[in-house]
Amino acid sequence: MSEESDPPAASPAAEAVAAGSPGDQLYGRINGIALPDLGRVREALAGGGPRRRRRIESSLPPRSHVLPVPNGWYAIVASDELAAGDLVSIRLVDRELVVARDEFGRASVLDAHCPHMGAHLGGGRVIGERVKCPYHGWEFGADGRCVRIPYSDSRIPSRARVRSYPVHEADGLVYFWYHAADAPPNFEIPAVPEASDPSWSEAYPWRFELVAALQEMAENNVDYAHFRYVHGKDVIPRDISAFHFDGPCSWVEESLGDGVSFTRHSYGPGVAILRFPSLMTIVAATTPIDRGNCRLLWHFYFPRELEAAAEDLIVQVTGPYGLQADVPIWRDLSYRERPVLVKGDGPIAEFRRWYAQFYEGNGSRDRPGHPDGPPEESA
Repeated sequence: MSEESDPPAASPAAEAVAAGSPGDQLYGRINGIALPDLGRVREALAGGGPRRRRRIESSLPPRSHVLPVPNGWYAIVASDELAAGDLVSIRLVDRELVVARDEFGRASVLDAHCPHMGAHLGGGRVIGERVKCPYHGWEFGADGRCVRIPYSDSRIPSRARVRSYPVHEADGLVYFWYHAADAPPNFEIPAVPEASDPSWSEAYPWRFELVAALQEMAENNVDYAHFRYVHGKDVIPRDISAFHFDGPCSWVEESLGDGVSFTRHSYGPGVAILRFPSLMTIVAATTPIDRGNCRLLWHFYFPRELEAAAEDLIVQVTGPYGLQADVPIWRDLSYRERPVLVKGDGPIAEFRRWYAQFYEGNGSRDRPGHPDGPPEESA
């Protein structure tokens, strides 16, 4: 091409990047139902060439908080955002992480910094089944062990490894297991039949970031009084709701009035499946960015005959009378370890005692709610 030639027209990928950063399009704040065009985002991330690596940035400033990051399964990316050979950098559970998919389609999650000289592995690339450090070419397997140092024939040191995390991929989401003491998983996430049922829609993804500790969000499910004052319900549903638990799993049954009811089954602190019978099913995967901020990656499913109303139904759950009404409460909340509870508040103390199991291994025995900790106050 000569110097006098006109510059080529901007590609759709370039236009997508110009409109905003790829990270913002993937995980920025979403108003109402403006869902991202993942095809354009993927093209933009690829930069017109082979997909190698990318970073998912948080739009929220770090916030310190009294509550630790709880142990559990957490969603890190959607399956269709991670192609073979991809390497994604992301900050979650108060750590820098990378998630990779090898040439055989298997996903792995590792701490992001190389034990050699501290380089960020997210700047590297996937080679076969390994992640290659960009600084000196050290290669790490899915278990975090260094398996090759290209310029040295000496024995690979036993300390040449990064922390790896168990991975579970199902129903369009890639999950990883986090435990403060690096203990193995002690429960599973069940399959969601709606995700593979042809009478139900494909997943409608919804993403959001907000200022809140994960436990603060979860307590909403048993805080019956707030439904009237935050969400505009006519009555407080304390007489038509119930909280149950069994080990790391819990479930809430609730009537919303006008013949509408739902169940919420929680599997640890980070995954919940909400079902509104014959209306919609939500896989609510909520992951702490750090102690005081969370990232939501939710998948909505609808019966085929109701799919035309999908966007309106998503707004009902996430809009100004749903989750968005809670957002400013969580943002400004000052967590009370010894709340003054009264009759009618719901089983908040019982919920905290159940939730305390997810802080094992992080020195939280003295927190109220722990079986051996101080009790909550009541009046």
